[in-house]
Amino acid sequence: MARPMTPRRAVETLTVLVATSVAVLAIMLPISFASLTAAVHVDLLVFNIPRAMTGAAFVAAITAAVTLAVGSIRTARWTALFALAGILVNHLALVRDGGDGQLHTLSLPTLNFIDALLAGIAFGAIAVAVWREPLLRAVHLFAAIGATIIGDLTQAPTDASADGFDRVLGGALPLWFLAASVLALGCLAITDTPAPRVPVDTAIPLAPIFAAVVAFSTIIATSQALAAHKTSSLHLIVGAMVVVAAATAAAAILPGRDGILVLLMTGFAVAGSLVITVPRSGWVDVVTLVAVAVGLLSGLRAPRPLVAAVSVVALAVLTLIADLFAPPAAVAVTVGCLALGLVSGYCVGAAVPESPASATVGLAILFVPSIGVALSDSEFGHLAYSSSWYRTVEVDRGPVPAMVAVGMALGCAVAIAALLHYRSPSEKVSE
Repeated sequence: MARPMTPRRAVETLTVLVATSVAVLAIMLPISFASLTAAVHVDLLVFNIPRAMTGAAFVAAITAAVTLAVGSIRTARWTALFALAGILVNHLALVRDGGDGQLHTLSLPTLNFIDALLAGIAFGAIAVAVWREPLLRAVHLFAAIGATIIGDLTQAPTDASADGFDRVLGGALPLWFLAASVLALGCLAITDTPAPRVPVDTAIPLAPIFAAVVAFSTIIATSQALAAHKTSSLHLIVGAMVVVAAATAAAAILPGRDGILVLLMTGFAVAGSLVITVPRSGWVDVVTLVAVAVGLLSGLRAPRPLVAAVSVVALAVLTLIADLFAPPAAVAVTVGCLALGLVSGYCVGAAVPESPASATVGLAILFVPSIGVALSDSEFGHLAYSSSWYRTVEVDRGPVPAMVAVGMALGCAVAIAALLHYRSPSEKVSE
C-alpha cells in the first residue's frame, strides 16, 4: 500500500528529484568551459569527455550492484550523500584554482573525470535507495531520463544570448544547485529512522556488472572506431550489428525480462543522438520535460515493451525524414524534441526492471556516447566533445546515419520480441 503524502514525504520526493538530476547532469555536462576557454587543458578535456561519461556508466552499474548486495537503504543514502558532497568539493576546488580563467595547480580533465565518477556512484546508490518506494522510484526515473535529455540538449560553452536551460547549465552546474542537493540529502540521511535490512542475498549480483561490461565496452569501442571510418559502408554495417548483438547478449545476461530496458535504450540512444535540436527556444526545453513525464506515466500505466520498441523505430524514421526532406528548422526541432521526450519516457516506463541494478545498467547506456554521436561528428576523426553533439539544421550529414539508426532500432525490436517470447515475466516490482 502506498505511503500517505506527508511533509517529510514531500521533501524526500523533491530530494530524489534534485539529487538524481545533479548526478546525471554532472555526467552529461563538462565540469566547466565558461571561464577556462583559454586554458591549455581544454583540448585534452574535449577528447576525454566521452571516456569520462563511459567511466561514470561503469561506476554507476557497479555501485548499484554492490549497494544492492549490502541490502541497507541507509547505506545507499549515505553513499549517495558522500558522492554528491564530493562533487560539490570538486566544483569548489575548480572555482578556487581557476578564478582568473586559468588553472594553476589542478587538471581540468582530471577534475572532470572525478566529477563523472562521483556522479556515477551517486546515481547507482540513489537507484537502490528509492527502488522499493513506487513514488520515489518514478521520480528517480523521471529525473534520470529528463536530466539526460536536458544535458544532451544543453550547449557548453554557451554565451549571453543563450536561452532556456542553456543559460543556467551551459557554463557549469550552479554551486547553489549542488549545495541544495547535498543539504537536502544530508538532512534526510541524518534524520532517517533505521529501516529493517532488505532480505537479499549478500553476494554481489554479478549479472548487471557483466551486462554493463558487455554493452558499455562494445558501444564505446564501436563509436570510437566509426568516428574514424564514418564513410565506410562495411564499418557502418558491422558496427551496427556488433552493438545490437552486444545489447542482446547483455539483455540475456540479466535475469528475467530486465534486459528489455537495455535493448530499448540502445536503440533510442542512436536515434535520439540524431534528432535535430538547434536552434530552439527556451520553452521547447520545458515542453520536452513535460513530454518525458507524460511518456513515463503512460509507460507505467500501460507497459507495452513492443509498443516502446516500435516508438524507437518511429523516432529513427522521423530523423531519416528530417534528413531527407529538410523541413523548416522550427518544425524539425520542436517535433524532434517532443518525440525525444515522449519516446524516452514511455520506453523507461514500459520496461522498468525488477532490480535497481538492472535498471541502472539500462539507463546508464545513455551516458555512453553512441554510434549516433560518432556519426553526427563531421569535424573530427575521433570521438570527442564538439559542436556536432548539438544537432543543427545547418549541418548536412546525409541520410546514412539515420538509416543506421533505423536498422539498429529494428534489430533491437526483434531482440525484444525474442526476449518476450523466451523469458517469462519476473515478479512485478514491489509496490
